[in-house]
Formats: sequence, C-alpha cells, structure tokens
Amino acid sequence: MEELQNKLQSQTLLIAEDDPSTLKWLVRVLSIYFKKVYGAKDAMEALEIFETTPTTIVLSDIQMPQVDGLSFLQKIMSLNPSTLRIVMTAFNNSTYINRSIQSEVNFYLKKPIDIDDLLVTIALNVEKTAKITLRNFLGRGYIYDENLKIVKKDEGIIKLTRKEILFIELFLDNQNRVVSLEEIERDIWKEPISLDAIRMVIVGLRKKLYPEFLENVKGLGYKLAL
Repeated sequence: MEELQNKLQSQTLLIAEDDPSTLKWLVRVLSIYFKKVYGAKDAMEALEIFETTPTTIVLSDIQMPQVDGLSFLQKIMSLNPSTLRIVMTAFNNSTYINRSIQSEVNFYLKKPIDIDDLLVTIALNVEKTAKITLRNFLGRGYIYDENLKIVKKDEGIIKLTRKEILFIELFLDNQNRVVSLEEIERDIWKEPISLDAIRMVIVGLRKKLYPEFLENVKGLGYKLAL
C-alpha cells in the first residue's frame, strides 16, 4: 500500500457526487493517497473547480442534477484530454454502459466503490492515459483517433482525406520541431510535387480544424502549433 501511495501522491483528484454522505466519505478516504482532493456536489460546481484548478483525475457520478456525469466528463476531455476520466454509478444496464463508451470515459465503476480497486486502477493507468491522449492532442480540444483515422472534438467527428491523415500523423510524430517541405514531400507523396499541392492539404486541414493549426516557419517548413 505504501508503494501505491507513492505513485498517487503527486496526483490531484476532483470528485463530482450529488450524495453528500458519499462525497464526504470519498474525499476523506482518498485525501490520504492523493496530493489534493476536491469535492463538488454537482457537475456545474465541479466544472468551475476544474476551470480554475485543473486536476489530473476526475471521478464523477452519472446521475446528477442539471448536467449528468457523462456530459460533464466529455467537457473535461475537451478542456484537457490528458485528464483521467472515471465514471461511477449504481446502475449497471446497457444504456449507461453504451453511453460511457460513446463518451470515451477511461473507466466505468459500479457502486458501491471498492477503494482498493479504484486506487490500483488509477495507479496503473494515469500515466499511460496521459501519454496516449497528449500524443494525439491537436490543440483546442481536437483529438486524433489513430484507430478510426478521424478527428474528434466534444461529440463531433471530422472525416479526413488520405493525405490529411498522413499530414496529421507526420506532425504528431514530430511535435515540437519544424517539419521541412522536403520531409513532407518525401514522407507523404514519396515523389517530387509542387509547393501548391502541399499548401492545398494544409489549407484543407486549417478549414476543418482551426486556422493556426499548422504554423508556417518561413523558409523552413511547418510546425504543429500546440
């Protein structure tokens, strides 16, 4: 248990739970293991906390007044895709499970929560989840799905052309550095092409995502603007 605590003591946790006694208990117990634990009585209060004090992990009940937990966790993903998102519920039917999958939460836990299972699950996955989501983060809430070869933002899906897919993957593989025109030509077209052909794909990506998506470094090439 000491090793587990050492892995979690640098992490911060936000809990959204509308049952006061459950919220109080979770905050009290989990504060032993985490650097800081914040409690919120509903999604709106939790969102206010997250926007001012982002946490590395968010644990949310599904059924809450005003905004349900899955919609709340989708918003968290759009704000910071590296946040580990966990949903908990007393219900175990296919409707909630399917919605959880569609909302791309990282874990679905059945109440009553087993604290030991929760801690082990978080310890094993928090760093891995952060690396995966940050690797695919395109800025401004846009996430690239490597399996489906599409871009997602909130509940929206952006379809890509073959060349656009190759562009995004090339720039994700070369984050934090300028990709030269020669590299783009070699890795995407694999043959000499015109500068206009490169520009046409970049213009298309900027329209689908946002104008500053790729930064033009004059005389050198392009850089992913994160």
